[in-house]
Amino acid sequence: MRADSFARTMRWTFAVAVLFAARDASGQVPQGLDSVTAAAIAPIVEQAHADKLPVAPLYAKAREGQMQHVPVAKIEAVVRTLADRMRTANEALAPGASEQELHAAADAIKSGVGPETLRAMREAAGDGSLAVPIGVLTQLIARGVPVERASMEVVALLKKGAVAKNFIALEESVRQDVLAGRRPDESLDLRLKGIIPNLPQVQGDAAGLTNTATPRRPR
Repeated sequence: MRADSFARTMRWTFAVAVLFAARDASGQVPQGLDSVTAAAIAPIVEQAHADKLPVAPLYAKAREGQMQHVPVAKIEAVVRTLADRMRTANEALAPGASEQELHAAADAIKSGVGPETLRAMREAAGDGSLAVPIGVLTQLIARGVPVERASMEVVALLKKGAVAKNFIALEESVRQDVLAGRRPDESLDLRLKGIIPNLPQVQGDAAGLTNTATPRRPR
């Protein structure tokens, strides 16, 4: 075989191998990714499939890097880090964490939240979705509330029966306070005082104490 013919054959073989490696579970190269980027993250995606992790966030992160003209090697590293965070989150939020929970938890881990906090949140919330509480935890940290304080308060709220609307109201109030110049920790203290008394567990405890303290009339 002539050298130029051999070289063309090898280039064709390599191109086929890249496209094959880049295909997703449906047999198609993921939409919005070039074949080189898709091939680079293919082993990460394959392992995520094996670990029963959602792969859509991985593809989304790769597309984001590609749109920003990030080098392929850096895209691969970022996607691998995201997969590792989702794997950690999946273990902490077991059993049966949803894609939304894993995506939110991966962001929380990036912000410094530890797996022990995620486990405590799962224990406190039971089967309830943690996507919103975890997202609010991340936002509180982004507003300037220390990680440990934010984590402790979010877990405490879950234990007291707080639901998504309570967390959304808390985050919105803290956001407005911080924009107005209030310190994040001061805002959190203030807003918790308005939320906690109305939570189911707190109200139930108060009702129990009231019933116990009220004497019965003699018959």
